[in-house]
Amino acid sequence: MFIRPALLSSLGQAARSSLRSKAPAVRQYATDAGKPSSGGSNLPLVLALGGVAGIGAWYGLGGFDDPKKATNKIQEKGKEAADKAKGVVEGGALNKDQFVEFTLKEIKPYNHDSATLVFELPDGKKPGMGVASAVVVKAVDGSLKDDAGKDVIRPYTPITSPSTEGHMDFLVKKYPGGKMTTYMHSMKPGDKLGIKGPIAKFPYKANEFESIGMIAGGSGITPMYQVIQDIASNPSDKTKVTLIYSNKTEQDILLRQEFDKLAKSDDRFTIVYGLDKLPKGFNGFEGYVTPELVTKHLPKPELAAKTKIFVCGPPPQVEAISGGKGPKGSQGELKGLLAKLGYQADQVYKF
Repeated sequence: MFIRPALLSSLGQAARSSLRSKAPAVRQYATDAGKPSSGGSNLPLVLALGGVAGIGAWYGLGGFDDPKKATNKIQEKGKEAADKAKGVVEGGALNKDQFVEFTLKEIKPYNHDSATLVFELPDGKKPGMGVASAVVVKAVDGSLKDDAGKDVIRPYTPITSPSTEGHMDFLVKKYPGGKMTTYMHSMKPGDKLGIKGPIAKFPYKANEFESIGMIAGGSGITPMYQVIQDIASNPSDKTKVTLIYSNKTEQDILLRQEFDKLAKSDDRFTIVYGLDKLPKGFNGFEGYVTPELVTKHLPKPELAAKTKIFVCGPPPQVEAISGGKGPKGSQGELKGLLAKLGYQADQVYKF
């Protein structure tokens, strides 16, 4: 088989251009590795096995009659791989590259300082995000600025499943002095909010782990709930989950009804509540998350790759449990209580 040098050079250049910057991200985040093919193109396999030579073989075997079509296909595959790495689901209402204005349909008070904001998605669409991922939001009128005069932008995790059509809901806790939370709580139906995403966090896959431990505080519960919903909706996912969830008071517990229902109806889930001070008759622990509490309830570090510990909450809590995140959203060094108990960095993920 003879492959024209000019074509080989052109295709190789296109492949390198499309895939060079994507490869590390795909290795870190791609969720489809190892799944059997359901048909379609073998081009990704050819690329993986043969590099530029594989591209030439693909063309020579009749994959395309036109080098331009082959180049376009390679670039398209590179984009698809990059989108998967970023948690993007094709055809969704979100845009990972720019803020889109979404209309507030309803705001429902949840408790004394939290509310559920329901945003409409156009044409009955799904948001277009994987599990677990988040979005960032900003005021569309430019009225919300930080001390440097820049737009205030904050991350949020929807509490609706990524498969929900027609709306996307956020459970927002209002914090004293919090610019974005105060702004969102002041919104009225018909108001618009700029939302961009998704931002891929941890690419959850069913049955990747035998057990998952979660330590959350306050509104840090929302990414945990996203993962829990995904597991609960999939009967074939046998992963067991234990959640340790800390709050100031019983009234501060978010999504308690949903968690209690799951714990009673599904033996895959165990919920352990903690409060600053326990009221009479409350079933839970008092005060901080301690080494003894983690040892009693969460999967042991000796399980190695069979377990994962997720952490999300107020910065002081995260610092004490696992050490804070590093620069630019990196995971940073594993420190704190989990490190002292023998967990390894690859067993822990900080949302």
